[in-house]
Order: sequence, then structure tokens, then C-alpha cells
Amino acid sequence: MEKKKNVSPSVEEAKLRIELYNDLSAELSDLSLEETRIVLEEMEKYVKLIVSNVNMERRLFLVYSECVDIVFDYFYKIGQLSPDNDSFDPDIRKHIDDVLITIANEHDAS
Repeated sequence: MEKKKNVSPSVEEAKLRIELYNDLSAELSDLSLEETRIVLEEMEKYVKLIVSNVNMERRLFLVYSECVDIVFDYFYKIGQLSPDNDSFDPDIRKHIDDVLITIANEHDAS
């Protein structure tokens, strides 16, 4: 017997969708219409990236997500995400690339 696909969201899914809407709306509330459009376009790219990466083994996807957070935090701590910084320093990008290459080489050596 084939299991029926639920075409309507569960109550919990509906609550989460409302929470997502409220949280995103609150974050965007101080932006102009054009700024909101820009952020939403970039969010669409981010969602597509996440969806494309979900094909990874679940454990790897979760580690990948944590690593992305670590890199974001690094950018923040080093001042690349400060309001007065309007571009990324290419040297910072090189530092991150160097770290990624070093870690890859360490794993290749073992």
C-alpha cells in the first residue's frame, strides 16, 4: 500500500513558515525597497546553494554548514563585515584559501 503524500503542511510546518516569515520581515524592516530586493535576491542564491548541497551525506552537510559559520565568524572578527568596510580584502581571501589548502594537504598526507 502506497503512503499518501501530504499536500498541505502540518501545523508544525505552518508555524515554522510563519516564524521564518516573521524573522525575515523583522530583519528587513529597516531597509528600503531596493535594499530589500537586493537582500532577497541574494537569499534566493543562498537557498539554491543550500538545496544543491543537501545531496551531500547528511553528516557531511551538517559539518559543511558548521564550517560556513566558522568562516563567516572569521570574516566578522577580522573586520571584513563591518559597516565601514565596502569590499573584501584579497589578502583575507588568500588567507582563507591558504588555510583550506593546508587542511586538505594535511588530510592527504595522513
